[in-house]
Amino acid sequence: MRAALGDRAFVVRPGLISGPGDDSDRFGYWPARFARGGRALVPDTPDQLVQHLDVRDLAAWLVTAFEAGLGGTFDGVGPAVPLGELLAGIAAAVATDVELVLVRPDRLTSAGVNPWGGPRSLPLWVPPQLAGVAAHDPAPSLAAGLAVRPLADTVAGALATERERGLDRPRRSGLSAVEETEVLAAL
Repeated sequence: MRAALGDRAFVVRPGLISGPGDDSDRFGYWPARFARGGRALVPDTPDQLVQHLDVRDLAAWLVTAFEAGLGGTFDGVGPAVPLGELLAGIAAAVATDVELVLVRPDRLTSAGVNPWGGPRSLPLWVPPQLAGVAAHDPAPSLAAGLAVRPLADTVAGALATERERGLDRPRRSGLSAVEETEVLAAL
């Protein structure tokens, strides 16, 4: 593509896409989990950085960039935020009675809980070997017109999808209610 278009090529390297329609269950797991209320198992890694971008913001920016003839290579990510701050923001946006139970990573892994994604995981908890997933600079994208909506809007969109699909459905990533209860009881 770059050989044919040169500086006119518009290349976007997306990171974690959030908001409605999340098929990975990485972001959507948390609004769904917090909507159930009660004691929620959370990794005690409050300073670990996370980056995500609402699919609607990415789509709007892609259309605008195409219409403007923007060229260049950009990271399609939002600003990095600490995981603790992100999870607290999601819990506040969901506005249910939920207690975040912080558990150290070594205790989680010894209880059979995996980081990042997949079965029996706590999504968005990044193991050290994947720390680079939240090390992308959004400044060039933001300067080129990418607008990032408030977290509460992203949470509302993700939660609407989760409710439509079922809060306690089988997931690609995350813990089932039964798995979480077992882990909490074992700790």
